[in-house]
Amino acid sequence: MSNLFPILGEAKGHEFEQQQARPLPENLQGGPLPELQSRRATGITGVESPSLMNSLPEPWRSLIYASQRKGNFQSVVGTVGTTAILARPAENRTYIIIQNTSAANILFIGVGYQPTNNGTAITGLILAANGGNFEPAVIPQEDIYVLGNAAGTSFVIYLAQG
Repeated sequence: MSNLFPILGEAKGHEFEQQQARPLPENLQGGPLPELQSRRATGITGVESPSLMNSLPEPWRSLIYASQRKGNFQSVVGTVGTTAILARPAENRTYIIIQNTSAANILFIGVGYQPTNNGTAITGLILAANGGNFEPAVIPQEDIYVLGNAAGTSFVIYLAQG
């Protein structure tokens, strides 16, 4: 083969081309889930038996749990003034994000309590105007209260119930 790029030298293969396939771990060889062959699974979507889930190898257990992550997405749009209001009652949520859509007003969020803003004592999460948002890593199940620093503070809540 002629060297078309003398400055770069001889062409070499990529490292990934030199890797070899690895065999499956022993607990995944020999067909689909030997643990299930001796038990009867009644509707894997609900996985009614905790002992069945515990007997599954970890890769399969994670896949089943991931396939069950479904939710009914909703969006709640509202406005609030200087008196706290209940934006969402306590409910079983799997996802939530709250966004301040007001152009100039600040939004205060209270999870399980009513936020306050009386000039000296401020409680609650503060969301900046024009897009400030709150997307918690741990999904709160408590009541969600909102409060604005002025009349006409607008917000939107996107949530999924599970």
